[in-house]
Formats: sequence, C-alpha cells, structure tokens
Amino acid sequence: MKRWLMAVVLVGLVTGCAVPVAGQPAPGPTSSAAGAEPEVVRWVNNFCGVAKYMVASGGVSFDQTQAQADPVQAKKSVSDSLGRVVDVLNVVLHDLDELTPAPVPAADTAVEVISEPLTRARDKFASAKSAVDAAPEMTVDLFSTVIQDMTEAVTVMNEAVEKMAVVSLPDEFRDAADQAENCAG
Repeated sequence: MKRWLMAVVLVGLVTGCAVPVAGQPAPGPTSSAAGAEPEVVRWVNNFCGVAKYMVASGGVSFDQTQAQADPVQAKKSVSDSLGRVVDVLNVVLHDLDELTPAPVPAADTAVEVISEPLTRARDKFASAKSAVDAAPEMTVDLFSTVIQDMTEAVTVMNEAVEKMAVVSLPDEFRDAADQAENCAG
C-alpha cells in the first residue's frame, strides 16, 4: 500500500481547480480576456495550493513483512505514518477553512464539499493511530484493524472526489485558474 491513499484524493483535488462547484454565481460581467478579479485569482491560487500540498505530502506506506519481523518497530513505523497523514489532513483542513468566506459565496460550496469527507477521513486515520499507540505491540489483528480504518478513510476521501465531479465553480473562478500559479499544470 504505497501512496495510493493520497493519489486517489489528489486526482480529484488537482482537477478541482478546473472542475465546477455547485452554487449560484454572483451576477456581474466577467471577461477572461480582461482577466479575473485579483481576489478571485488569489482564492483559486490558494485552493489549488491546497491540492498541490496534498500531492507533495505523499501517502502512507508500511512494510507488512516488517510487522512480522519486529512488532515494536512496526508499531512505531505505522504510528509515524498515520501521524503524518493526520498532520497533512489537519493542514489541508485548516487551509480550506481559511478559504472561507470566498469572494463569491458559491465557491464556499467547493470548500464544504471537500472539507466534510476529509474531516471524516482524518478522524478515521486518527482513530487508527490511537489504536496503534494504545497497543503494546503491533499484532496481526491490530494491523488488520488499521487497514480496515484506512480503507474506510480512503472510501470517504473518494466521496470528496466524486462530489467534486458534480459541482461547478462560477465562470470567473474557472477563468482565474488560468492566471493562478498553483493551478498551472
């Protein structure tokens, strides 16, 4: 299980800079030729920056053979890996929270759509880490429980990706993505 965890979410989040989010756009003329409003470009740049941070942060990986060879070291390794994921998700959720209120209220929906499942996923990872930390050593049963929690967390994170595919940002936000450094390929 190497980096597949974040890869699932990140595909959706990185494309989220160009994927629409539900809501009613604020009335007013915008022109992609003239460029998006600076505040909208800043918001979109920060939104894409959250996705880039998640990509750069990587995923969770553990060596199952190590769990059988040295349960004490395996416990530490699994706890450390889960702690890194919880820390990454804490930063992502904080940064998403900082995006509200958006310059156009319809964009707040994008933050809500992503934050809710990511919060549930973070809580699942934190639960797995707590179980590992409370155990005297890493056992096969504990490892199975951790894998189950991680599977549930990834399923919840997939919800965020699926939700992003059905929502839309106002046109000015999509136009701003072309001007936002963090949204560039």
